[in-house]
Amino acid sequence: MKKLFAIVATVASLFIVTNAFAADIEVKDAWAKASKGMVRNGAAFFDVVNTGAADRIVSVRSDLAERTELHTHIMENNVMKMREVQGGVDVPMHGSVQFKPGSYHVMFIGLNKPLEEGEKIDITLEFEKAGDVPVTIDVLNTMAMGPNGGAGMGHGHGKMKMNSN
Repeated sequence: MKKLFAIVATVASLFIVTNAFAADIEVKDAWAKASKGMVRNGAAFFDVVNTGAADRIVSVRSDLAERTELHTHIMENNVMKMREVQGGVDVPMHGSVQFKPGSYHVMFIGLNKPLEEGEKIDITLEFEKAGDVPVTIDVLNTMAMGPNGGAGMGHGHGKMKMNSN
């Protein structure tokens, strides 16, 4: 009986720790630009705030497109290119990571329908330790630079090639 109690207590404590850890992750200021014309790709941006132990975003899921991927920008031969992130995105202990134009972003490749200004879209971020974190994203106008009118490099501007894995 003591062994059974010990097993149940251990399993229960793991469940409590996992749930508490997921509560340490907050995704805020999530936004995407509305689609222009017949554009078949889109991107989403947000801030990930971690008030707990270090974690990693290992993947992203949605039903908005044929493929949904974690992406970043790299400079290669004086050309800015988008690439899928291999190995995930680290989120430091008691730190944050910005997904913003010109940096990390969620890429929607082969949108099933255009992103319409004013709509809300849903994705799921999968964390190595925290598990699945659902995110609701506000679709802003095509000229938006962020939910608060922030400035920065616009997604899709300049010399840019997309890696077609």
